[in-house]
Amino acid sequence: MSLNNHANVPSLQAKQQGFTLLELMIASIIFAIMAVMAYGGLDNVISNSQSSKQSLQRLQQIQQSVSILNRDFGQIIPRPIRDEFGNPQPYLTAGNNIDNLVEFTRGGRVNPGGLLRSTLLRVAYQFDDETLVRLQWPQLDRTQEQEPKKTTLIDKVEKITIRFLDGEGEWQEQWPPLNTATGVTSPHPLAIEILLQLKDWGEIRRLYKIDL
Repeated sequence: MSLNNHANVPSLQAKQQGFTLLELMIASIIFAIMAVMAYGGLDNVISNSQSSKQSLQRLQQIQQSVSILNRDFGQIIPRPIRDEFGNPQPYLTAGNNIDNLVEFTRGGRVNPGGLLRSTLLRVAYQFDDETLVRLQWPQLDRTQEQEPKKTTLIDKVEKITIRFLDGEGEWQEQWPPLNTATGVTSPHPLAIEILLQLKDWGEIRRLYKIDL
């Protein structure tokens, strides 16, 4: 009986042996390498996800801005106004205001509440600190206390150019052209071209035919 017990001792000791120190070190090194590789892959996935999200947001911003430009310049109405000083202004003016790139009257003002108000709007655009800004007045003939609503449309803009095609087929940087009489009565452009030069997207060109 005792001999059998002694015979089983080496077998039990063999079963109870664990990893050696060298094996533990090797396993730790392998685990560390795998962890670093996994973290690098995860970090790359997160970076790509953030980059894709930023690109999508930028695309949505550009699409929304172009949509607003289309609505505004596609609904120009020949209705002159009086400014905050009571002076008559043409329905469309550009190139003679140090603040605004262009200012004009447009139709199509939405009225979901069915309020008693005009369907016309007075709109202007500004180029301020690499940003295209839209201005909107609640009334056409404004007072000195009346402030426009400002909306930032798109940033990272390098340059904005607006041109007007006159009746002679010539492009004008200013409207009304310099060779026309001043006053609220002004000729109508045949078309308006807008060129946006963006830092990341390059050139965006829009051409609007004006039917008045």
